[in-house]
Amino acid sequence: MSLASRHETLVIRLTALHKDVTTLATRRGRQDLSDTVRVLAEGLMADCAPFREPRDRLPVAAPDLAGLCVQLGQVLAQLENYERCHTFWNAGENCWCWRLDGATAPVKRLKPQLTQTSAAAQGNSGLRDKFTRMILVNRNQAYERGFEAGRAARIGPPVPPGMAEPDASAENNPRLADLD
Repeated sequence: MSLASRHETLVIRLTALHKDVTTLATRRGRQDLSDTVRVLAEGLMADCAPFREPRDRLPVAAPDLAGLCVQLGQVLAQLENYERCHTFWNAGENCWCWRLDGATAPVKRLKPQLTQTSAAAQGNSGLRDKFTRMILVNRNQAYERGFEAGRAARIGPPVPPGMAEPDASAENNPRLADLD
């Protein structure tokens, strides 16, 4: 496993642990750590050894939540410093890339927006246009069917043959009588 992928994995795991510890520390700051949290934190901080300065010693987890929150923040800052020193902006790929021995690789956790090749983009756009037209036609047909159903409901059922049309004169309709 390369240092770059190790770094990205550690940043994600440490960020999640830091978020959880910060939430607990705001409620119970001076509470002692549970053994599972302490072991997990010390293990993650030990895994960060390749990204530290050589003179730095491996830290022991603080005895309380507030102290551990500070320690995890410091370790995340060291990882961020390592990332800034070993990455660069690649304009060709339009993303941050790791400086590797003789190669580069995008920083995956930053979700790079890689550009598509023109041939693939053209092939997808024709299919996308077909689907767009199909969706619009179906939507318009559904609208028209609903509109016609609403109109038919407002008008009411058709008058059966042989039955006289209702009279719309004012004397038979109280609403029309008020208009005079």
